Amino acid sequence: MNPRRLVLAVLLALVGPVACSASPELKRVRTPREGVTIAYSLPAGQGFEGQLRVGNTRAVEGLEVPLSQTATCDVTMVVLGSVAEGTEMRATFTSVDLDWDLPPAATYSTDELVELADERLRGMQVRFVVRPDGRIQALPSAPEGTPPELEDVIETLLRGLDAFFVPVPPEPLRRGDEWSDEFSHTTGAGLTQTLEEHRLRLTGSFRHRSDGDELVRLELEQRRREQRAGASGPVTVEREVNGILFFDAQGFPAEVDRETREFDPEQGMVFRKVRASWSRFRGMVPELITPPSGDVQVIEDPCNPDYVGPLHCPEATPPKPEEDEGGAEAGDEAAEGADDEAAAGDGPDDEADEADDDEADDDEADDDA
Repeated sequence: MNPRRLVLAVLLALVGPVACSASPELKRVRTPREGVTIAYSLPAGQGFEGQLRVGNTRAVEGLEVPLSQTATCDVTMVVLGSVAEGTEMRATFTSVDLDWDLPPAATYSTDELVELADERLRGMQVRFVVRPDGRIQALPSAPEGTPPELEDVIETLLRGLDAFFVPVPPEPLRRGDEWSDEFSHTTGAGLTQTLEEHRLRLTGSFRHRSDGDELVRLELEQRRREQRAGASGPVTVEREVNGILFFDAQGFPAEVDRETREFDPEQGMVFRKVRASWSRFRGMVPELITPPSGDVQVIEDPCNPDYVGPLHCPEATPPKPEEDEGGAEAGDEAAEGADDEAAAGDGPDDEADEADDDEADDDEADDDA
């Protein structure tokens, strides 16, 4: 068999169809007859925590077996506020782990790349803008002088972030409804980003057993033509995307399972898989929304709230006994904590109500079936 055909056959076998089943923590409920409104909630100061696993299966000229590359990381994403193009976001990557094959021509060994990634990417911050239509205006580039092997890792992590954002319909969807549209825009660098086909289909509604959150299951299909900067001008990359999202009624995708078939005329074929779970900070984090300088920043100060690494922030000198203001503030914080605990004590009644609702929903779902 032709080596190139063998590689393509192996890639197709590895990808397969997307199959994201509901978590045992999710209970199927009836979708309202009037439909469900799907919308992101991105007020300034809102934060999200995510766990990402992004895998590449990459064909390389001259190799019969494709390269397997996986990056796993934790990430914190914060809404900085509104700008002219949309909503500005900042993401901080932590705990980046790699299982990464490299081609024979690579300038680094796998062990060296893992060490370099641990040094450069733990605490790495990126900023980007989400357009009003729900797409990222432009993913940031790696800092100048970044080795090509590390650029590939950064690109992979950014594709994991990209999977969080999808255009959503302006009108409510009922179970079985499908919404489609197309989009195109030009980045500040003059690169055209076209979403030729975008389809979302609502296939079911669920309730989380422990916290009562409502979610809908969405099936995603996309066909994209997106330009990137090349050595001799723009290069058009073609992407076919299939995925499943469990979208939380609080305005974000709690679970994402996405596969992308990507063809770059200069870099060849790659299949990407993104699996991500996200949770929302219950309160705003205004102390985190001040944007750092530059699109990508590495945090080295151990006292910075976004720092992750081996260093420890020196403990502050305790206040002198006569400084009553500090004591008063501590007392206020303790009182607030007690109030919060008292408020949390109302949980059992709420849970009983939810149990009744669940039983009713079960009956309705069974009737529906």
